[in-house]
Amino acid sequence: MRHPVLDAIFLIAACALSPWASAQNAYKCGNTYSQTPCPGAVPVAIDDSRTSAQQKQTDAATAMTSKTAGTLEKDRLAQEKRDLAANKPTAPVVNSSVKAPTDEPPKTSAKKKKKKGEPEYFTAQVPGEKKTKAKAKAAKASKAKKEAASKT
Repeated sequence: MRHPVLDAIFLIAACALSPWASAQNAYKCGNTYSQTPCPGAVPVAIDDSRTSAQQKQTDAATAMTSKTAGTLEKDRLAQEKRDLAANKPTAPVVNSSVKAPTDEPPKTSAKKKKKKGEPEYFTAQVPGEKKTKAKAKAAKASKAKKEAASKT
């Protein structure tokens, strides 16, 4: 039969007696960092060399920055709310010549004409591919002309 109190005491004692966690080594491999060395790796010191006063100062600055950001966000939201309230029309404008906007897209009766030789679907091509095909075709035609001229 297990006693939860004894388990808790054992875990607390194990934590108290265990050595503090030591920092792992870090290595810089080119533009990346890793905990395992690679060929030509440079060891990087990852210790926090700040004093406790510097750490407290940094924590205080972070807290102040967070508080300032929260205040600025509240101010911005309040200003946006005031701007929206100021821009609302007091009475609806009634004008019979102006049509109310609709969600439907405008209808077009004319269809876009398709150019001759244009494929029905888009086909990706490598830049300059048409030029090389045209040059090859011209070279083939000139070769055929030369062969025809040499046979006569």
